[in-house]
This record gives sequence, C-alpha cells and structure tokens, in this order.
Amino acid sequence: MPEEFTDRITDVRAWMLLHRVPDLAFYLQDRMCNEHGLTVEQYAVIAAIRYFDAPVPVGDIARWTGSHGNSTSLLTHRMVQVGLLDRFRDLPDRRQVRLTLTRKAEEAFARATPALWDFVESAMSSLSGHEKNTLVHLVEKVGATGLQNYTPESDIRISGSYETSDVSRLVKRLGKRARSSSA
Repeated sequence: MPEEFTDRITDVRAWMLLHRVPDLAFYLQDRMCNEHGLTVEQYAVIAAIRYFDAPVPVGDIARWTGSHGNSTSLLTHRMVQVGLLDRFRDLPDRRQVRLTLTRKAEEAFARATPALWDFVESAMSSLSGHEKNTLVHLVEKVGATGLQNYTPESDIRISGSYETSDVSRLVKRLGKRARSSSA
C-alpha cells in the first residue's frame, strides 16, 4: 500500500475517533446527570456559574460552554422555569440578564459531580501521566491548526471555547465538592 494512502486512512481514522469519543462521553455523562435530575447541558451551565462566581451573564455561560448564545438563553430560561436558576436584570444594563444558582441546582450538582468525576478518572485511568500530557498536547495541536486555518477571527464562540489552559481553576472549584461529596 502506498504511504500516502496509509496516511490518509490514519487521518480519517483519527478524525473519526475525535468525533466518536466525545459523542460517547456526552451520552454517558448525560445518563449519569439524568440519575441526579439534570441533563449534561444543565450540569455545564451550573459548572459555568460556579466557575465565574454568580451572578453571571448568559453570554459568559455561552462562551464558556462553547454554545451559541441563543441556545444558552433558551436552556437557561427552561432552567429558571424548573427552579434551577434565578434570573436578575443587570442594574447598569437592563437589557442584560444575570443568573444565579438555586439551592435545588446546588444540591443536584453536588449529587452528580462525584459520579462524573469518577467517570473522568476511570476513562483516563488506562493512560499514564505522560500519555495524558501527550494526548492533551496532540488534541490542542489539532484544534489550534483547525482554528488557525478555518475559523474567522471574529468567531469568538469557537476560539473562546477552545481555551483550556485555566482548567486548574475549574478542577479546584469542582474537586473539593467532588471529593467531599463522594467521601
């Protein structure tokens, strides 16, 4: 088999895996969240609000989760209706809405986090520390190339959601809760 053909097969196989693994992870995480009364999208909104310190504008949640503003607005509206979020008008700019978590959201988040944390640890357990770092480096490299070559500079939603360098802040905020909840 010519080397060029073999490379193309490897490219397509790797690309397919980059799509399938997140789909599987999403499906499994959604099932775990459902056991605690949340969808994985609702969990992500709650995590974003915890990350930023409430009250949080809808636009910040959309950028952090990598969602379109309109989709995030609809999702957060439904979360307000079921008692997971409280909505407040921003005083300086009455057009902007800010969101805070309700006790119901905090409790559901606290129940779901240990299961999700265990899932992440289990999924990554087959890799050594070096392999995990290599995986992160390779995925960031592929993503950066895609952003550089195919994303207009004006598309902040895509480029902003790609940022993962400050994940330590998220782990600290979720980690305490995850560890104390599972103990």
